[in-house]
Amino acid sequence: MASRLKNEILKNEILKSEGFKGGRVKGGRVKDERLKNEGLKEDERAWADFLITRVGLLLFCTILFISAFNIHPLFIQQDAAGMMDASLSSLASYIEDVDSTSIQGAHYYTFDIDPDVTIDISSKYVSAYSDTKTGRVTRARALMTTFYPQNSLWNSRPGLLEAIAGRCGGRTGLGEDVLEEGDWLSINEMLDQAGTELAQEPFVPDTMQPLLVEKVMLNIRTAEGVERRGVTIVYQ
Repeated sequence: MASRLKNEILKNEILKSEGFKGGRVKGGRVKDERLKNEGLKEDERAWADFLITRVGLLLFCTILFISAFNIHPLFIQQDAAGMMDASLSSLASYIEDVDSTSIQGAHYYTFDIDPDVTIDISSKYVSAYSDTKTGRVTRARALMTTFYPQNSLWNSRPGLLEAIAGRCGGRTGLGEDVLEEGDWLSINEMLDQAGTELAQEPFVPDTMQPLLVEKVMLNIRTAEGVERRGVTIVYQ
């Protein structure tokens, strides 16, 4: 009886020992699988970070590449606009200087501008435009005075005097050929007509040729005596 009990105890000890070893093996396998899965996850995260970084670099390079191509055309437009602003300012100042004088005479203005630039002149504005590789660049400048470029009514000083004489009973306003006070109303109507036409169809000068800016002084008889009134014209 004691021998059988002893054998049972020994058998149980052996079974426990084997079970413990099996548990250790099973636990070791689980741990290995866990480490393996964690390693795979870390590899996936590393690849994801790598791909995100590469995509970001590609996007940055693309934006930089596009910007490099857009900066140069922008400089072209800015240079063209700056050149036109300077030319328009020079022309406007010249016309204003001639208009401010009370001395009759013609003055020659020489353009200093790229031949590809087109100049428009109305009775109150001078403007310029040019077609560049990146599109049309347009600039304009208003004048402090009113002047009259050539138009369908006249295209020179003799043409202006002829138009005046046709509306004022043959009187031109030059020298002893004095205009009557009422003639000035007819002259203003003619000038308004020219201004309206020029607002719709500005005068386009040839920038390779000089421009004539002339102050024409007219003598007009008023109740106070003979007055001198000027009209500034621009023509080629």
